[in-house]
Amino acid sequence: MLNCKAMSGEQCSEFRLQAESQPIAYCRVNAELRTKRRRRFDLPAHSKLVFVFILLAANCSLLTGCRRDMQDQPKAIAYRENSFYKDGTGSRPLVEGTVPRGYLRQEREFYTGKKSGSAPNATPQTQTARPQSIATNTATLYPDDVDTIPMSIAKVDLDRGQERYNIYCSACHGMTGYGDGIVARRGFNKPSPANYHQDRLRQAPVGHFFDVMTNGWGAMPSYASQISVEDRWKIIAYLRALQLSQMKAEVENGLATQRQRD
Repeated sequence: MLNCKAMSGEQCSEFRLQAESQPIAYCRVNAELRTKRRRRFDLPAHSKLVFVFILLAANCSLLTGCRRDMQDQPKAIAYRENSFYKDGTGSRPLVEGTVPRGYLRQEREFYTGKKSGSAPNATPQTQTARPQSIATNTATLYPDDVDTIPMSIAKVDLDRGQERYNIYCSACHGMTGYGDGIVARRGFNKPSPANYHQDRLRQAPVGHFFDVMTNGWGAMPSYASQISVEDRWKIIAYLRALQLSQMKAEVENGLATQRQRD
């Protein structure tokens, strides 16, 4: 059987022309060419098996990778054991000198209500309530509390302080600060809420009220998580205004009583 590949271009053309005049021979030549082309792309049996095994292994690896559940993913969980780190714990220590954002608080007077010279780790003065019969010497009762509000106060700040006072304080201390709020009138009056118009609290420094709101006093809990630092000072500013407003009325009542006696 003649092979067209072994011929040159011209010879192949002449061969095809001759084959066309002889259809049977031409068909045999084309059949032989197609068979050789198929053999060129055919793989041996063992090669086919190897290829099939490679495909199966690839599919198995893909299925295994897609099966990982979210709850089983590798991650570090706080306070749990973790073999990835040398110390074996998932919680990492903070870098030395790290300060949480907003908690630097270098202004001690503003954030604690205490004087700068006082001990930072001193025990809060407001853990137990003092009897009202104690002497009203502010230097003795509140030696570490600041005397002035460490921020500027405007009319809008007083309005904000009044709003916060009515929300958080008036329920026990009353709208005018006499300790006659709805909670006290409904029976929670042993001990009764503080009366802001008594001499001890009139003479108390503003840092004392800040300490009470921050740490609590007697039956009163801490409001540090509910009232921001700035709002606490605004409430104190309004409280001072409330005390001044009631002092005038008491002076007038005292003068009227004295006149009646005279």
